[in-house]
Amino acid sequence: MKLFLGGGGGKEDSIELDKKFVANLDLSKPLLYIPIAINTDKHPYSGCVAWLSDVLEPLGVVNITMWIEDDLKRKEEKDFEQFTGIYIGGGNTFKLLKELKEFGTFEILKKLIEKNIPIYGGSAGAIIFAKTVIPALSADENFVELRDFFALNLLKDYEIWCHYSESLDLMIKSYMDKYNLKKILAIPENAGLYVTEESIEVVGTADIKVFKGNNIKTFKTSDLI
Repeated sequence: MKLFLGGGGGKEDSIELDKKFVANLDLSKPLLYIPIAINTDKHPYSGCVAWLSDVLEPLGVVNITMWIEDDLKRKEEKDFEQFTGIYIGGGNTFKLLKELKEFGTFEILKKLIEKNIPIYGGSAGAIIFAKTVIPALSADENFVELRDFFALNLLKDYEIWCHYSESLDLMIKSYMDKYNLKKILAIPENAGLYVTEESIEVVGTADIKVFKGNNIKTFKTSDLI
């Protein structure tokens, strides 16, 4: 398992995590980009690859293939195996999770993860690898009426809270009480996580906060959670 989970920041914020992701890619093969969480009224798909290219081309990634809803509906596991890795973009977490499940991509991702295909998730794309997507209720509208909030759960039963700042501490604690959440990884925009079967490593220029019950613990860059 090779997961790279970002807190939702911009190009400069994510640079350390981006470098670590690219270092795990075979750059002779294309990278698959899945942007289906994005609000296409504000950010049409036509501009999505240009955005990701601007982020990753300086690091050596020059071949990016984008699949959107109509593509994913038709794809099987073997169709994904041509890619060196997968980049799942941010946006509405509930739309993303619902459609990945409906298209069968959710189950395909589980199999690709077992094959050590590097997968990057930014913001909403990161939250789907946690135990549930309940923390996304703090920022995203569940306009798709998702009922099953359980996600891929590949982070030792942790929840993920992206775009974290200390001003959100009280809100996080209230969500833990309201929804009976046991432990949360709170990721600022300029930080991320590198996740394998053995460990969860902090990457970036900011600290990760871990909420467990009434306790908050800080983890710095290169720390293992």
